[in-house]
Amino acid sequence: MHRSHLALSAANVVIDPTTGEYKLPHHGADLLLSGVVPCKCKVHLSIYGKESAVLPVLSKYKLVEKNSVFIDTPDAVLCDDRPSFALRHRRKSSMWCAIEDVKKGVVASAVSAGNTGALMAISRYLLGTLQGIDRPAIAAVLPSRKNSFVALDLGANAECAPDSLFQFAIMGRAFARAVLGVENPRVGLLNIGAEDNKGTYSIKEAFALMRDAKQDINFYGYVEAKEAFDGVADVVVADGFSGNVMLKTCEAVAGLTLHILKKEICSSLMGRAAMRILRSCYFKERASGGSALDVRSYNGAVLLGLNGIVVKSHGSADAVAFAHAIKEAVCAISQGDMAKEMISEVSNG
Repeated sequence: MHRSHLALSAANVVIDPTTGEYKLPHHGADLLLSGVVPCKCKVHLSIYGKESAVLPVLSKYKLVEKNSVFIDTPDAVLCDDRPSFALRHRRKSSMWCAIEDVKKGVVASAVSAGNTGALMAISRYLLGTLQGIDRPAIAAVLPSRKNSFVALDLGANAECAPDSLFQFAIMGRAFARAVLGVENPRVGLLNIGAEDNKGTYSIKEAFALMRDAKQDINFYGYVEAKEAFDGVADVVVADGFSGNVMLKTCEAVAGLTLHILKKEICSSLMGRAAMRILRSCYFKERASGGSALDVRSYNGAVLLGLNGIVVKSHGSADAVAFAHAIKEAVCAISQGDMAKEMISEVSNG
């Protein structure tokens, strides 16, 4: 499967199509720049990749070409590269160069739809973590019955020590304040049940750390996956394995629900007539990924805890979803005090 990357700044964005799907990031950037996927900030692109492969595609997107510069890179991180291999042997790849430019301050953020493990390893190696943070975590905003909530970790750390889960809670609160505007976010810890005797050792120890923290983190307690989408907490903390399973199950159920609804509605003549009306309303929003039913509008997860902004796009993202990942990175750029808040709260924990 092909993957693509992009790095950006408030004035400068870097696109890095890693392994051959060169149309995706260009088309996604075009949707953002043209306003199909609305973004309040003006974005400029810096495009990394192999000249022979990128430039012919770039020439087809005149708006992107006009608002971009191109940097030729001879190598790429592949989907099946191990993180350790990418660190040792992919130092001339477009992913490496994009993250390196975030470190140098050439761009303000990086976006990638590529190899998650390699992206995390390269980002952590080049950017380092914030003071007091042991491990970065992948965080995203997800919908619920009430309001949106922040979920982390969504795949960066399959196994987590209790201290790491506690740090995720601190980072998640700072992120929720910044992106959701919630003054005192409620923190929940993902578990298989609410009973004290359920969960792994790490989960139980993390529960104790959050409950007994020096500063009040507004700890809700254990949260089951079904409760997370009821909106009982503003931040849901999980190890990367459980969080990733929850996220991908959510995406699959959303798609299945739409499929079943369409099948049932279209089973009768009246239903098919109603479907035409619903389709005209839904697809106006779907073109920009603006529908609440469209999982593409939630694409783009931030790697929290780094000395720089890196956003992970879903590997199967289409152009609309990729445009929303760029938009998420632009939003993260505007939250300048979030890192300072994380450092302060972790040190006081």
